[in-house]
Amino acid sequence: MPQALAGNTVNAQDIIDTVDADIALDTAIGTAATNFTATTQVARTALGGRLVYLFLLINTTNAITSTTGNVSDVTMFTLDAAYRPTEAINCILGTGLVTGEAIINTDGTVQIRAASDSISAGANLRMTAMFMT
Repeated sequence: MPQALAGNTVNAQDIIDTVDADIALDTAIGTAATNFTATTQVARTALGGRLVYLFLLINTTNAITSTTGNVSDVTMFTLDAAYRPTEAINCILGTGLVTGEAIINTDGTVQIRAASDSISAGANLRMTAMFMT
């Protein structure tokens, strides 16, 4: 339905139709670190690759011990250059039982930074992030 804006009529669908979202999907976006397996790795990009959405499902083969909600920073994945942020991005990480924080560094390393409890061997770690480059 057209909307009036400062005396002009604007049709929202016309605006949407002229935006070139250029959405792309990639399911091979990096490399799992030692002691981790990338079960699912997905990147969706838009706006010529400037808007990046990531989803990672990473399985850990080793237990990660938490002491009072903190773990030693450990790299679990490295993103290919096309999906690296221009500044570090913090995001939520979880197993379904344990929650924590991950950081995506400008060099593409994805690290576990904190966890509410220890993460058992064989746990599936899930994280999503969306950012502009």
